Amino acid sequence: PILNVISTSPKDQARLKDIEAARARGESDTPVVVHLGYSVHGNESSGANAAPAVAWHLASSTDASVTEMLERMVVVIDPMLNPDGLARFASWANSYRGATLVSDPNTLEHNQSWPSGRGNHYWFDLNRDWLWLQHPESQAHVATFQQWRPHIFSDFHEQGTNATYFFQPGVPTRTHPLTPQSNQDLTVAIAKFHAKALDARGEFYFSREDFDDFYYGKGSTYPDIQGSIGILFEQASSRGHIQDSRNGVLSFEHTIANQVTTSLTTLQAADALRDQLIAHQKQFFEDAKRGAAANPNKAMLFAADGNPARLRAFAQLLQQHGIEVHKVKGSVNVQGQEYNATNAIAVPLQQRQQRLLEAITELRTQFKDNTFYDVSAFSVTKAYDLASTKTALDVIGETYSAPKNVGLKAESQIAYAFSWNNDDAAPLLAALSQTGLRLRSVSKPLRVQTTDGAKDLGIGSIVIPVAMQSMPAAKVTELVKQASASTSVEVFALSSGAGLGGIDLGSASLKTVERPRVALLAGQGLDQTSVGELWHWLDTYLHLPTTQLSLDRVASTSLEKYTHIIMGDGSYRFSEEANKNLERFIKQGGVVIGIEGALKWANSQSYLHTKLVKAESGKADSAKKTEGDDKSVEKSEKKLQRLPYKDQDGNAAKALVAGVIFETDVDRSHPLAAGIPRDRLPVFRAQADVYRLEGDPYGTVAAYTSSPVISGYVSDENAKRIAGSAAMTAERVGNGSVIMASAALGFRSGWVGSRRLLENALFFGKAFEKARTEGEEE
Repeated sequence: PILNVISTSPKDQARLKDIEAARARGESDTPVVVHLGYSVHGNESSGANAAPAVAWHLASSTDASVTEMLERMVVVIDPMLNPDGLARFASWANSYRGATLVSDPNTLEHNQSWPSGRGNHYWFDLNRDWLWLQHPESQAHVATFQQWRPHIFSDFHEQGTNATYFFQPGVPTRTHPLTPQSNQDLTVAIAKFHAKALDARGEFYFSREDFDDFYYGKGSTYPDIQGSIGILFEQASSRGHIQDSRNGVLSFEHTIANQVTTSLTTLQAADALRDQLIAHQKQFFEDAKRGAAANPNKAMLFAADGNPARLRAFAQLLQQHGIEVHKVKGSVNVQGQEYNATNAIAVPLQQRQQRLLEAITELRTQFKDNTFYDVSAFSVTKAYDLASTKTALDVIGETYSAPKNVGLKAESQIAYAFSWNNDDAAPLLAALSQTGLRLRSVSKPLRVQTTDGAKDLGIGSIVIPVAMQSMPAAKVTELVKQASASTSVEVFALSSGAGLGGIDLGSASLKTVERPRVALLAGQGLDQTSVGELWHWLDTYLHLPTTQLSLDRVASTSLEKYTHIIMGDGSYRFSEEANKNLERFIKQGGVVIGIEGALKWANSQSYLHTKLVKAESGKADSAKKTEGDDKSVEKSEKKLQRLPYKDQDGNAAKALVAGVIFETDVDRSHPLAAGIPRDRLPVFRAQADVYRLEGDPYGTVAAYTSSPVISGYVSDENAKRIAGSAAMTAERVGNGSVIMASAALGFRSGWVGSRRLLENALFFGKAFEKARTEGEEE
């Protein structure tokens, strides 16, 4: 469990539950509340080690300045925001510590191997999970935040060893426009307390540089859109016990002392600015209420046709953030999209969390500053690929609660089947694949007769034959019933194997679904958060046993024991032997799935048709350098333009794709597009590489549209390059296949809409045919 320490006066300790309840209701006549959160990045350990000292000081001090302050304040201390990451880092640093401390930056103690302690157990950056809430740590932290609704939330981090000490405000032009100016004014006022104390210690520090205040999914920014003041602290890191830096020798004890200092100055500032903080929070919500009252629209509607699991997950995410969610009263049709009690939810705009709702659903493409510390777009609506609209109609029904699970309702001697449209279908198929049942997927739509009438089975629907199994029919029924009982998937009992006016169940268009035996490549050179989110998806969502295969073992491992090899973002510099082993794996029937950085590996393989497109010419790249390339370099060097040094950061930002939401056009007739509800699918990408699939006109599952930018910052040049390029491709190679994507399809485990493409690649990776050239016989 995630444990918090609550420090206040004895009088308020006795009535803590009452204060907590008043805070949760949004009442302002309470003690000022400060929430101190330490070391969300586990290898930034000075914060977590400062927390006990702060707690001890508050609990033991008899100084009047402390005891009187606690008469007016409740301090919530979260001493360890990332327990697993901290444990991994501490184990490393202590394992390489000798009796004599070594300050050389090159020693192993200061250079933790992959994966580092920054992430949690699944290598995830928890300081990017405050909106998505995909991990239990984040769910617990946000629950505490919503319980107490603090006036100040302090987020203690570390930065590079050669830095000094940072505290907010950050870069003024990189603050989210929805954050009120009063928030920044109070941040400046609080900063004066830190500066004074650090000056007394002779410490150097800085503000208004490097760090922004834009993405509301970070611990120091999440509070800003909820009437609180979020403060980021960044202490130069010793990354161990003692390390040389450009500022002298930096000790672990020294880093802890600075974090203790600013923890205490945070409390001093909260006490001194108590009236302003309370007034700011009260005014924040009153302004939001007035803005909502002036809005002619009364609610936002969100729909997920045929996908109760997605609607449930989205509604529960909003509820975790304290956002009111209701069922739809009646029925509303907007531009052909129906919103009703079975497929949609209604979220009132006149509610306390109206501004947070606006922040996580807005789309924005214009910015005061085009440089971002993290992402420039984070629409949860697009991540869940939901239909949405605003309405002035009276559509607010009863408070939303998740519908009951459906599962199997009747028995069959022929077959069972279920649609692939529901997000619960993938975990159900994963569970069934582990039982030994023979499973089929639909690659061409068919209509069948069930005990509940005629049903349409779209592409990707799963059929479980009864008679062809190696077990009695009763056992088949029992396994299907058990697996589906905890899902919202409706499993149909078929009464005939004959299709209604089309394909029958014995058709070759029903493809065999293999039990996935997955090797997820891992190791130095790869993005641990990308690999981690893939592991998290496979392990906690699909519950599939997953081998984490080290890159340096690819050459020597017998890969035929696996059905799939998955490559996350990163750099793949394989030996010739490793590449030959991968080629053999694919041609003998294996499936390789790669995203983002894996494109460079695919581009370098001569037997594959995945080709990166050069920025200058628009032509496909080649693994071999030609004489013409040298001339191009010479020509570009001659045209080198002189630019002002001060423009360097801004120009560098133009070359980046700053975490942007793009629109893709999906070929929904392709088996790998199964379950995608519309032709247009939002995807997230944060890299500029552009690619295409050569020689196969049918192999581009999804391509970026001609005007692809939905939300976020991307330069006009990059937007034009990306337009029309491939977002996901699939090619058959020998008996296997290679599936590549330029987008982060399951980004931060929150992009569940585009994650469906990953699930399709996993289960239907060989359900499509090799492209036939003109004149080639079947």
